Amino acid sequence: MLKYLKISYVQFFILAIGTLLVYGHTLDAPFYLDDFSSIQENPIIFDWKGTLSELWQFAPLRIIGYLSFALNYQLHQFQVAGYHIVNIIIHLLVGFAVWSILYGLINTSVAKNNLSKNGQQWLPLIVALIFILHPLHIQSVTYIVQRLASLAALFYFASMACFIQARLSVYNKQRIFWIIFCSLFALLAFFTKQNTFTLPIAFILIELLFFTYNKQRLLLAGIIALLSIIMVWILVTLSFGKNPFSLEVIQTLTRETTTISRTAYLATQMSVLWTYISLFFWSASSHIDYNYPITEHFLYVHENYHIIARFFHSVAIWALLGHLLLLSIALYNWHRRPLVAFGIFFYYLAHAIESSIIPIRDVIFEHRTYLPNLGLIILCSWLLVEQFPRWFNQRITQFIIIVLLIVLATITWQRNQMWRDPVLLWQHNIEQAPEKKRGWVILGKHLVQRGQQEKQQGNITQAKEILRKSIVILKNSVVETRNLDGSLSVAFTPEVALNLIVAYKTLGEYNSALKWIDNSLKLRQQLRPFDQAKFLVNQGNIFFELKRYAKAEHSYRQAIQVYPYNLKAQINLGSLLSITGRYKEAIHWYENIIAINPSNQYVKTRLQKLKALQR
Repeated sequence: MLKYLKISYVQFFILAIGTLLVYGHTLDAPFYLDDFSSIQENPIIFDWKGTLSELWQFAPLRIIGYLSFALNYQLHQFQVAGYHIVNIIIHLLVGFAVWSILYGLINTSVAKNNLSKNGQQWLPLIVALIFILHPLHIQSVTYIVQRLASLAALFYFASMACFIQARLSVYNKQRIFWIIFCSLFALLAFFTKQNTFTLPIAFILIELLFFTYNKQRLLLAGIIALLSIIMVWILVTLSFGKNPFSLEVIQTLTRETTTISRTAYLATQMSVLWTYISLFFWSASSHIDYNYPITEHFLYVHENYHIIARFFHSVAIWALLGHLLLLSIALYNWHRRPLVAFGIFFYYLAHAIESSIIPIRDVIFEHRTYLPNLGLIILCSWLLVEQFPRWFNQRITQFIIIVLLIVLATITWQRNQMWRDPVLLWQHNIEQAPEKKRGWVILGKHLVQRGQQEKQQGNITQAKEILRKSIVILKNSVVETRNLDGSLSVAFTPEVALNLIVAYKTLGEYNSALKWIDNSLKLRQQLRPFDQAKFLVNQGNIFFELKRYAKAEHSYRQAIQVYPYNLKAQINLGSLLSITGRYKEAIHWYENIIAINPSNQYVKTRLQKLKALQR
């Protein structure tokens, strides 16, 4: 244990500096996509009473991640800097966990026999540095809610590192110590994100590749892995209060959406995995929200085609053959180069939950590569420290490694700079995925916000230009179709309508804004309560600007009745009550807001003034 704890502090310092260099400027990056529904608009977070049962009922298999968000809120409310600091610290700790895994692996007798002294000295640091600096990991760090991916990876890797140390330990006390922490980190991983359920198989992979075994040990390892998987499944089903042996439960809990069949999802993932691999080596087309086509089948059916012709006609089949080729390379290197075999096998193992037969609504997201990328990084690092010195001399190899690290750091820094500006980020997204309507909608939303800021700063002409552009973008997201009777049917998402309303309101075109609100509220039964509340708040805001205070108050109270957690409705109602002289009631609403969000400076200032008036 003492030998393990006696780490290279210089190497850890290098990891810390690298992390700060590429992520230190992201503290002001705003909320994106699921950050709103999972954190900012989630009453479980901002109205948390401090009990684990609330979080358990909301997301039992992600309770650790949501607990971290709830604790973040207690300290920082909705100030994004605090969330980013935690994410960056987690990413650094993941880097150290990766270092620990490699440190353990190179100390196994099998790896030592297959590595040069140079490889043994530098491989842990190179792997950890590439992991820390790689631009494909930005989503798991800068995209706040994807802390779930990085935190899950932290516990997964920490458990793997402890497992390796337990196997390397000579004394029973040391072994017991590492086993306890291995189990603890595994449990934390399982309750952070579901993609960690492959961890027992990762233990078996390490055992088979890096430790000598006989038939009895192999059989024992297989039994333990099988029992572990069964225990994980029982744990999952019991978390949802389900019967773990029910076929119906198995069918329900092993899919996130019913709109994509299992075969179509699997066929699509064969290509998605190659997209992930290509992004790992060349991330120029990396973006936040992909528009990825669904591959319906492995085989295209055509009555004139022979079965063999159909077999080789599908892109998914060719993609699958490519994956099988990589896996065969891993098998070939099983005894020759265990790190090569481990890297390839681990990559596919870590993708097994999210890229197999468990359908997920969004078929591709870059944060899903955070855990599996360890495999590719080990493979590439092995090439750098073992093969490159044989192909080139040592000095050239060192130069290549340094240049590679600088390039990765530069790309990550620049990409993070883009994440700080939502307009720039979403403009880049629609360049990469112009057919994805959500990207256009969100760009329109941020242009509306930019227009509001310009108007507040007095740049009226520029504000109008930006808002007109946003309206054009948002209206292009509205789908118009003709019904059978010839009437026009208009389909739009609540987000499109809300952003159009804000744009029209900012331009002072109140009639157009109210028309969109009325049309949206006619679909009240199709709207979620918090969306209804948003329309009513905007309606109240327009009436407030028109000084129709009675109607504004009615809209705000309706919004609170529909969705009591709408903070804007409460703030705006408090402001209206204070303007109309009802100070006592205004103070009541302001105090409610301060109880939830103590950092709201506007409400704190208004509350102090009202209390001063009452003295």
